[in-house]
Amino acid sequence: MDRDAVRLTVMKHDEPWAGAATTTGRNGSVPHQVGAPGALAESLFLVPTRHLVALRDVLRSGEDPEGVAVELGAAAATEGIGWSELLRDVEDVCRSVSGSLPPYEVVRAMSIAWTETAIHDAYETSCEDPLTGLASAAHLRSRLDDAYRLAERSGVSASETAAFVVVEIAAGSGPDVGLLRSLSMLVLADAMRTCFDGDETIARVGEHRAVALVRRSDAIRGYRALRDLLERAVDLPPLRVWVEGLPATSDAATRLLGELGRGASATELG
Repeated sequence: MDRDAVRLTVMKHDEPWAGAATTTGRNGSVPHQVGAPGALAESLFLVPTRHLVALRDVLRSGEDPEGVAVELGAAAATEGIGWSELLRDVEDVCRSVSGSLPPYEVVRAMSIAWTETAIHDAYETSCEDPLTGLASAAHLRSRLDDAYRLAERSGVSASETAAFVVVEIAAGSGPDVGLLRSLSMLVLADAMRTCFDGDETIARVGEHRAVALVRRSDAIRGYRALRDLLERAVDLPPLRVWVEGLPATSDAATRLLGELGRGASATELG
């Protein structure tokens, strides 16, 4: 690790259904057509109708239903529809087509898509990263907005009062890379809490980076303390630590945080 690689940069930027009995529910979803032979049964749960129609049409045609099942599972999770409610409506669709329960491949694909979407959405809106206990990127964005509003009320620029201290774990390779990264993130989280034990916000952004939002006057001190502590840690992969200045506007800071989460390099950021 380059012990002198301190970087302090400020970015410069200033299908409708004929004859159907319908009502409108949450988010504009529409219950199913009622009463016609072979039609979808009435639903209490308002699973997005167009996806149920697509599933019914694919089952009738004998085509591969996996793609439609994935879309259906993801859409239901996004709408906040629970798994049991979704499965009940899909069972109604399958019975209307074949008189039997949903095929295994439909349930499997749908359940994976529903679970992955639900977990992702929960993480995006949570205040805390479930692995490390650090703040989530969404919470850090909120604190960033607070910092910019406070600076504006004080008649100064947030770029003059706050900065990021960023730590990146090397991407690595091999079959155990995911496990090793997770273990390293736990060590990193503890080290950052040790070095930033005041009112700083420490967040995980992306798979292999963590960021502390600190006072600009404390950034270099915190950088050096964190770098020294991590260099004494054992069994850690190569790390990079640097100070990232905040841009002039809140919108630009949000873009910067997104770039950090996507893994942009320090050179690309500057």
